[in-house]
Amino acid sequence: MKLAFEPVWPWPLILLTCVALLGVVAIGYPRRVRHLPKTWQRILMGLRVALVLLISLWLLRPAIVLESDENSDAVLYVVLDASGSMNTPDAPGGISRRQSLLQLFDEAKPLLDELGESVEIRIRELAEDLTPVESPSATSDGELTAIGANLEELAKEADRENIAAILFWGDGKQAALGRDNIDPIQPARLLGRQHRPVYTVSYGSSEIAATSLDVALSELDIARDVYEGNRVPIRVRFKAFGAEGRDVQLKVYQEDRTGLPNGKSGPMREIPLSADNLTLKTITPRDKAEDTTIDLYFVPSQSGEIKIAVEAIPLNDEVRRTNNRVEAIIRVRSGGIRVAYFDRLRPEFKWLKRITVSSRVQLDAKWVRGGEFSNRNDFNEDWFVPGNYDAFIIGDVPASVFGEERLRKLYACCEAGAGLMMIGGQQSFGPGGYGSTPLAALMPVAMSPSDQQLTDNIPMVPTEAGERHSILQIAPPEQNRSRWSELPPLEGANVLRLKEGTVAQTFAESKSKMPLLVGQSTGAGRVLAFAGDTTWQWALRDDWAVEAHQRFWRQVIFWLTKMENDGETPAWINVEPRDMNPGGLAELTFGLRDEDGLPLANVNYSVNVQRPDDENEVVTVRAEGGHGAGEYQNTALPGDYWATVAAEGSDGLLNYASTRFLVSQRDPELDNPAADPALMRELAHVSGGDYLDPDGMIARLEDWVDNGMPSLKLKRSRRVTLWDNWFSLLLFVLLLTLEWVFRKKRGLV
Repeated sequence: MKLAFEPVWPWPLILLTCVALLGVVAIGYPRRVRHLPKTWQRILMGLRVALVLLISLWLLRPAIVLESDENSDAVLYVVLDASGSMNTPDAPGGISRRQSLLQLFDEAKPLLDELGESVEIRIRELAEDLTPVESPSATSDGELTAIGANLEELAKEADRENIAAILFWGDGKQAALGRDNIDPIQPARLLGRQHRPVYTVSYGSSEIAATSLDVALSELDIARDVYEGNRVPIRVRFKAFGAEGRDVQLKVYQEDRTGLPNGKSGPMREIPLSADNLTLKTITPRDKAEDTTIDLYFVPSQSGEIKIAVEAIPLNDEVRRTNNRVEAIIRVRSGGIRVAYFDRLRPEFKWLKRITVSSRVQLDAKWVRGGEFSNRNDFNEDWFVPGNYDAFIIGDVPASVFGEERLRKLYACCEAGAGLMMIGGQQSFGPGGYGSTPLAALMPVAMSPSDQQLTDNIPMVPTEAGERHSILQIAPPEQNRSRWSELPPLEGANVLRLKEGTVAQTFAESKSKMPLLVGQSTGAGRVLAFAGDTTWQWALRDDWAVEAHQRFWRQVIFWLTKMENDGETPAWINVEPRDMNPGGLAELTFGLRDEDGLPLANVNYSVNVQRPDDENEVVTVRAEGGHGAGEYQNTALPGDYWATVAAEGSDGLLNYASTRFLVSQRDPELDNPAADPALMRELAHVSGGDYLDPDGMIARLEDWVDNGMPSLKLKRSRRVTLWDNWFSLLLFVLLLTLEWVFRKKRGLV
């Protein structure tokens, strides 16, 4: 028992108040009762001082704390890792982690039996779930290790019963999927706040992968939305352990979907190595542990959603092969555009190259040297083969640099349907000698060596025809003309003269009506003549001007290649991510659009997912903005999953769209069975327990047997307040009443 105070105010203020009250009574009260006999003076002063002392007692708020020690019913959990990674033979003596754990359990069993007299011992084997057992089994075949999720379950149990401690013995490798993939540190912190310490013993080495032969691929980096005919870069992370000096072949495979409907996966075909396809590489690791990134590329030859795989051909004595292959689903759209651009090194060349940020447009830029260095130019002759490029842009490059033969090939490409554009420069058009080349017949302007190039600032003004043309739509219709007037003027331009009798259209001109942008169709192809070469200055202005620059050049290319009206299907469906580990969550979005590509409202959606085993499951849909959304997580089975949406608009017609996502065949438990002793140490630290070796664990159990577990003794306390009760109030009233009665009797009231 002990006395405690909880003062209303800080102690100095309480003492000052009490002294002030006693001082008032001592100074002022005696003068009022000095005419009374001494006995009555003492009685009245005593009553007034008693009242002041009682008020002081209330201000101090005293209480008596009664304490007692009691023994509690408690539970001791012994959690033993039973996942597949515990079979790794890297424990001392060459035995497996599981065998080493069982040795510790056999040694600890008598001590646990003795502790069982005072606490309840619960033995659990940990893998994907916690499994109650009487004693641990000799095998360890758990496919996953959900440490975080299982510690979270123990934290919930700790709210219902007294858990004295948790003994966790394992390798610390977290290998969980989906919602079970919880960071173990968070529930360990919660156990610490609940005073439920975790005592860990770690098994295995964090460098286990380096002790055996293994080749692994991961982190496949590939654009998921590409266009047919465009080069698609591939990056993949390559790891090799124990394969130094040995040749490892990497191959790229593409799904063959010829004649297959949605819902059926096609066979994987090796993409042959060619000038367009870097799909075969031989890697020779130099170090025992090699970790590098490999760059590959290929050109898709078919449209649709196809599977791409990169495989490291397994070595003869390689045991673990599930991590040798990575796969991804990509969407290949028809209508990919390849553009060849020739120019000297100048600002327009630098900024024009940026239009290749669109996955639909692949712009291959060739820096062309002029003057005395023109003989150092090295052209790729494949660029001049009909069908390899959809459009050509020629900048400030004289015709002599190409030579007659390449210009004839370039003319043949345009005759076969490729677009052609020539832009301004000192050596473009007539001054560049193009008037006497085959290209002169294609261009809508007359070209002469004497043609001038102006150096004044020349604003670019859309013509009446240009305002309606797709090329010059850089803003919404109501803002388009004003936006053109806000762009910086061209710093000079070539003087263009329309050919006599031409049917070409002038899309933009100067304020003096000089043509600046002229276009026409030439049989199978289209041609543009552009007098300017300083549009790069637009990209140095506000954000809208940067977008205007990009938009202008993209629309130029779309028009040259006749792709300006290329559309999409009314219904659409997307999934993120497109590839995942088993148990991952697929987030689906889908919608329906009108002829202008705008989203439609009041649409009824139904979505189903076809699993790799051909079973179909319905997805619950919800409205989200101007489209629908849903989630799907029954992804434990590796393989291809097909998601299909049926969208019914107000017209009652059904529109369908399908997409696909991939669940990898990775084994998260055994692909890399390296232990994580750092995690085991952190679990013990944040929960208030200890990170121990097997000997330390035995010593800790012996201490608990001899001295008891600290958490078994509960100290209970009960607080009895001395001021907040009826007695103190009754005493106060009684003192006031007595003082009033005595003062009344002596004529003081």
